[in-house]
Amino acid sequence: MFRKIFICAVTFAALLICGCGEEKVIGSPDKAILAYAQIAMTGNSDDLSAAGFVEDDKKEICYVMANRFVESMDGIAPLSNDSAQQLTKIYFDKLQGKINFTTTLKKDDPERPVVEITTTPIDQSNSARTAASNDDFIALIGMVGKLKADGADDKQLKENPDVQKLAVTAIEKYINEISFQSEKTFDVTCQKVKGHGGNNHWAPADTEAFLNFLTGQN
Repeated sequence: MFRKIFICAVTFAALLICGCGEEKVIGSPDKAILAYAQIAMTGNSDDLSAAGFVEDDKKEICYVMANRFVESMDGIAPLSNDSAQQLTKIYFDKLQGKINFTTTLKKDDPERPVVEITTTPIDQSNSARTAASNDDFIALIGMVGKLKADGADDKQLKENPDVQKLAVTAIEKYINEISFQSEKTFDVTCQKVKGHGGNNHWAPADTEAFLNFLTGQN
């Protein structure tokens, strides 16, 4: 269950509208992958224009990630909208300044360019070991389990202030104890996609594999 928290396997079905034809692609592949990684892991990027992204592209990445985060937590504690937003911000803030990226265009191709990205992915093994000794997390699982045994449903758990308070405390503690691996590289094959601004830009052809690398799932 812990590994699901940071998988964030963003599909972006709304963005991956093919049929780009010969339309001009805005932005460069290396800048697109850089911005994509920055947004996925920290919630923001200063490279939107160079990537060919618009603000709504960034919002889409953040929105889908937040939904995935909430879904991954359902088996532990259903989160209210306020709790989910608070924890997503905590996660993004934690990684800002902690994880950096560099990208290089490894293969220049008009249809399937390849970008090499270098970063320090999340260390899932060490983070899971740390989570196992998180007393607040253990207490949260116990609290939710008892309430469910007494008949509470997800709606009631989301509205229970004690559950939500402990959930934020436990998950924030876990987020703050995230550790990172040594520097690694990954080759990202890119494809043309239609962004929210109506222009074509570059994005990972295999989003799940890309995010699995960033979050230490490879």
